Amino acid sequence: MKFPLWLAGRLGVVALGLFAATVLVAAAATPVVEDLGEPVRLRTLALPEVTGRASGRYIAWGTYETAEKNALVGINVQTGAVTWVDVTAFGRSHLRLTKAADGTLIVYTGNPGHFLRYDPEQRALLDLGVPAKGASYWLGHTVGPDGRIYVGTFPNAVLVRCDPRTGKVDQLGQLATDRKQSYITTPAVSADNVVYCPVGLHHRELWSVDAVSGEKKQILPAAMTQAQGAPTVWTAADGNVYGRSGATEFRCRRDGIEVGPTLPPRPEGSAKRAGDQAVGGVDATGQLMLTEVATGRKTYVATEYAGAPRQIYSVSCERDGRIFGGTFSPANTFAYDPRNGAVTDYGVVASGPIQVYDTLNHAQGLFLSSYMNASVDRFDPAQPVVKGRNPRHAITVPGQERPTQLVEGPDGFIYTGTVPSKGRLGGALVRVDPVELTSRVRPSPVVNQSVMRLVAVPETGELFCTTSIQGGSSAIPTEKSAYVFLWDCREQKEVFRAQPVPGAISYGAVVRARNGLIYGLGAGKYYVFDPRERRVVFTGELPVKDIRFPGLSDVPVGPRGLIYGIGDNAVFSIDPADHSVRVVVRDPALARTHGFFVNAAAVLYFGDRTHLRRIRLGAE
Repeated sequence: MKFPLWLAGRLGVVALGLFAATVLVAAAATPVVEDLGEPVRLRTLALPEVTGRASGRYIAWGTYETAEKNALVGINVQTGAVTWVDVTAFGRSHLRLTKAADGTLIVYTGNPGHFLRYDPEQRALLDLGVPAKGASYWLGHTVGPDGRIYVGTFPNAVLVRCDPRTGKVDQLGQLATDRKQSYITTPAVSADNVVYCPVGLHHRELWSVDAVSGEKKQILPAAMTQAQGAPTVWTAADGNVYGRSGATEFRCRRDGIEVGPTLPPRPEGSAKRAGDQAVGGVDATGQLMLTEVATGRKTYVATEYAGAPRQIYSVSCERDGRIFGGTFSPANTFAYDPRNGAVTDYGVVASGPIQVYDTLNHAQGLFLSSYMNASVDRFDPAQPVVKGRNPRHAITVPGQERPTQLVEGPDGFIYTGTVPSKGRLGGALVRVDPVELTSRVRPSPVVNQSVMRLVAVPETGELFCTTSIQGGSSAIPTEKSAYVFLWDCREQKEVFRAQPVPGAISYGAVVRARNGLIYGLGAGKYYVFDPRERRVVFTGELPVKDIRFPGLSDVPVGPRGLIYGIGDNAVFSIDPADHSVRVVVRDPALARTHGFFVNAAAVLYFGDRTHLRRIRLGAE
C-alpha cells in the first residue's frame, strides 16, 4: 500500500510514524510457517550383513531410506558407533544390499538404478554403473551360486545383475511382453544357476532365466496366470527353487512347474556372525542384540542410531482437539496436540501397511483408509490398541488398491472410492456401516475409470463423485475423458453424469460450500457445480499448476466459508461469495507438501516430507 505524500505533509511526522507502525503490525501478521517436528521416527533397523572378519572390526549393515536421505548404515557391534554411507546423490529409490565374497558391500540403488561397491576397510564407494537405464524401482534380489547378484526392476520388468568378482554389470533383458506387466518382484536362483522371476502385477507370470545362456521362458500354466498379482518364490537348502501362487505350491523347473510339497527357505547360515556371536537388529530402544552361538545367551549394545523419520502422507482431521494423520512406509497413525505440542505415534493400526490415505473423524471413532490393498478400519484413539478389538477391520476391497478419501454420506454410511489393483482398470464405490462395520461394494458406474473423490449432498440424498481414466499402477487407460457423477444413496445407483471441464482426464478434490454449491478441481481449473440444478455454474483458472495431495481441505473455514487448497509453493483460497480465487501465502515448504488439513480455527497443518508444519491463516 502506498502512502500519499500530500497527506503526509498535512498530518506531519507523528502521523506518518503512526502509519509506519501500522504497516509493521500488518507485516508481522503475515502468515508464517511453524515447524512442529517429526511425528514418527522408527528406531528399529534390520541388519542383514556383517563385515570385518579379517580385521575383527565387525560392522553390521542396514539400509536407510527417508524423504531426505538414502544411505547405508553401519553399526559397530562392539561400541554401537554409526557409520553413514550416503548414496542420495544417485537418486531416490529402494536400496538392495549384499555382501560379496571379498567382504565388500554391493548396493543397487538410485534412479536410474546403479550398482555400487563399498569397501568398509578402505571406506571407499565405487560406482559400477547402470545396467538398465529405465529402472527406477525394485522389491528384492537374490545371489547365485557363483556370487552374482540379480535384481528385478520396474517399470520394464528387466532382470539386471552384477558380478562382484569383476565389477561387471549387465542385464538379461526384459521378461514380460505385455506392457501392463511392469514388475519383477523378488527373484530366486537355483543351484544350477537358473533365476526364477515372479512377474506381475496385472496378472501372474513366472519366468525362468538361464544365467549362462540367457534363455528365458514363462513357466506358469495358463490357468494360473489369470489372477491379479504375482507368485512368490524362494530357494531352499536343497538348492531348488520352490514357489506359491494362490493356494498352489510347486517346485520350479526351467521348463515348467511341478505341483507338490515345498521345502522352507534356506537358513541364513553364518552370514550375520561377528566372531562367535550372531548379530540381530536394532530394536525400538536403539539397542543391538547379539546372541552367543554356543550358549544362546543374549547381550545388548546401546547404539548411536537415532532412527529414521517417516514421510507424512496425509494430515486429515481433528478429534478431541488433536490433529490426526498418517505416514508412508510404514502406515503409522499419529496425533499432534496443539495445546502442549505432544505427539502420539500409534504405530500401524490400519490394515494397509504402506500408507494411510485418509482419516475421518466420526462419532464411532476414527475411520482409516489405507494401502495396500484398499482397506477401511475403525480405530478409537482414546482406547488401548488391542489386536482384533481396537482397531476393528471393516473391509479390504477385492481387486482394489487405493481408497483415496473417506466421507460420511447423507444416509449416515461411510463411503470411499477406490483405484484398482496394479495393471487393472475400473475402481469401485464402497459403503461401510459405521456401527456394524458391514460393507457393500459397487463397481464404478463409469466403466474402466477409478472413483477418486467424494462429497455428500444432503439436500438430495446423493454423493457427488469424481473419476479418473487412470487405473492401478502400470495400467493402460482405455478412455479419453473423466467424469463426475451423482450417486443416489437410497437407490444405490448413478443418476447423473457430467464433464465440468471438457477434456479433463482426472477430476480431483471436491468440497461442498455452505451455500450448497460444490467446488472441484480438474485439468488445472476449478469449477462450481449446483447439485440441485445439476449444472456447472462457473469455471475458473487456478493460480497454481502443481496441486498438492489431497488438493483441497474438506471443510469450508471462517466467517466467509473459504475453501483452501495448496499448489506449487502456495496456499490459495476460493471464496464462494463470488467464486474468486487468490493466493494467500507462499513458502518453499509448501512445494514439498503431501497431506494437509485446515481446521475450524483456520490453522493449516501440512506434511513437509518428514516434518509436520503449521500456518495460522487467520479467520477471513
